[in-house]
Amino acid sequence: MTNPKVAVTGATGLVGGHLVQHLADNNYEVIAIGRSKEKLSHFQSPNIEIRIADIEDQEAVSKAISGADVVVHSAATVDPYGSRESIFATNVGGTKKILEAAKAHNVKHFLYVSSLSVITGQGDLYNVDETEPLKPCGESYADSKVEAERTVMAESENPQSKMKVTSLRPGFIYGPGERAWMPRLINSIATGKAMLIDGGKKETNVIYVENLSRAITSAILNEKAYGQVYNLTDGQKISKKELFDAIADGLGLPRVKKVVPGVAAKLFCEVVSSVAPMMGVDTQRKLARFSRAAFRLAGVNQGFSIAKAERELNYVDRVPFQTGISKTLVTFKTENGRK
Repeated sequence: MTNPKVAVTGATGLVGGHLVQHLADNNYEVIAIGRSKEKLSHFQSPNIEIRIADIEDQEAVSKAISGADVVVHSAATVDPYGSRESIFATNVGGTKKILEAAKAHNVKHFLYVSSLSVITGQGDLYNVDETEPLKPCGESYADSKVEAERTVMAESENPQSKMKVTSLRPGFIYGPGERAWMPRLINSIATGKAMLIDGGKKETNVIYVENLSRAITSAILNEKAYGQVYNLTDGQKISKKELFDAIADGLGLPRVKKVVPGVAAKLFCEVVSSVAPMMGVDTQRKLARFSRAAFRLAGVNQGFSIAKAERELNYVDRVPFQTGISKTLVTFKTENGRK
């Protein structure tokens, strides 16, 4: 059977960019969709066709996915300083436009790159599976992903829709070129501002970008994945302290020693997140390490089961955390002139 032609949105980003190359390397025809031709110019494979489109432009999106059998929608804004309206316009509005275009072009399978933040909230979770209900939590990014996933998965219950849908929920994604959360954490560790909430004993939910690409590829036109959602992590129990220590050790920085009680940290982050939108962008940048998202990364136990993905997507051949974080930090050092 010939591999389908796959259109990937967000091809200039971490997830989309790695997925485009992964698919091309595995003999898929790929349409790499992004807003910047310059940022897509590094793709050299004959299996990759570059198309320019803003996901908020319905006409451009429709042209971009023309001819695709499958659409993987990874484009999103994770800007912690953006307004709630602009974040929803991109993450929800853009998703609706791509979904409608995909249906109009008779796309067979629409895969949405969601986020584990849709079921995380701000409370501790232990071995949670896909039956956990969606949880809007007041954080603009997480809430936008909740709404977007609802929109996508509603198609599975639409009797008039022939297009199959799947939602994949990665945790905090890391890998070479990651710029959404890790640089801020690295800066916090390097400047001595990072703190271990409750001693850093709680579990985190990271996933190496190559592991995510493998899971997405396994889901494409997989009948078991139709109408399904999947939690995705590296599948290892990595504590916050282990994550922080791995970063510090990999960059030759002092390990984080400061400890703060979880109750106090959560309260402080809630207050900061409530007042930050009323402040200027520069001030918001300075306060980003006290956001709800920052607390979710550092202060919430994020224990998720990936048994469903292992069973239905054969998500078992994974790069270990230690290998993935090492490759990530080597690239970070090269890009930032560190030895």
